[in-house]
Amino acid sequence: MRTAMIATWLALFAACGEIDAGGPSNDAGADEDPLRVGEDPVKGSFDDLHRRIITPRCSGTPGLCHNGQFEPNLSTPSLAYAYLVNRPSIEKPTRRRVQPGQPEASVLIDKLRGRNVRTLMPLGAEPLDEADIAALEAWISAGALRRPGAEAAPVLNEPPRPAEIGIYQDDVRLDVGATTTIHVGDTITFRHSVDDFETKDEDIQNGFLVLFTARGAIVLNPSNAASPQLALTQRDSSGPRGAGDILNFHFTWKVPAQIELYDDESKKRTPASATGQTFFPVVIYRDNQIGGIPAFRIDDRPVVIE
Repeated sequence: MRTAMIATWLALFAACGEIDAGGPSNDAGADEDPLRVGEDPVKGSFDDLHRRIITPRCSGTPGLCHNGQFEPNLSTPSLAYAYLVNRPSIEKPTRRRVQPGQPEASVLIDKLRGRNVRTLMPLGAEPLDEADIAALEAWISAGALRRPGAEAAPVLNEPPRPAEIGIYQDDVRLDVGATTTIHVGDTITFRHSVDDFETKDEDIQNGFLVLFTARGAIVLNPSNAASPQLALTQRDSSGPRGAGDILNFHFTWKVPAQIELYDDESKKRTPASATGQTFFPVVIYRDNQIGGIPAFRIDDRPVVIE
């Protein structure tokens, strides 16, 4: 089954379009020597702020939270810069930790000021002095450059998050236990979410669904000679909310008595009875950026056809 998954993964890449190997990278562009700091960093530069504020209050020893134990890693000036500037926040995933030119939109400042956040930073310690927060705000307002005259931090294409998958019959969610049972003749709707930092849900064109069995993938699109195992999922703006996101893409399937199983290696289809088959749903989609990045989710809860 693992071989089939890998082969289908490659087929899905081909079906989604070429992935530009030279496209945006999530390597945040750290210096060749991430530990390098000038002997006398320019006052107000990030290196200066790291030495005066971040090291003693956030990352100077292993006992402090951001010395590499927790994201963001603020242990060196280069790593801190890479983890902060233009990078999405974990607590507020639609916003950046540092938004150059906009301290009021930067989650870093929210965390330091206790502004509509779950925790005030530094966690469990005295808040930063107002002068230190103001120095960070001034640096952000000036463009959040590493050093005066340096190039602006790159804006990276963040990878989309793996989809949440749900299985429904009409409005009833079926996949609520360890195993889901469906029946020949049932009309089943597979739903999934999409979630990308740079791309609105409505701008993601579609996704793909594959149903893996131990003997191959179920043919869902028999007219597609090249990839008959791929089912195109379409946007459904009225989709239900899943555990963490709106399941706003769907594919509806009436379970037939007879199916075909597609083997990626031989490219052959084998007729089989649907009854007794066990499969695992897989969803892939990609963001809408140049050189789009795919997101891939294998649902590890088996679905059994009776």
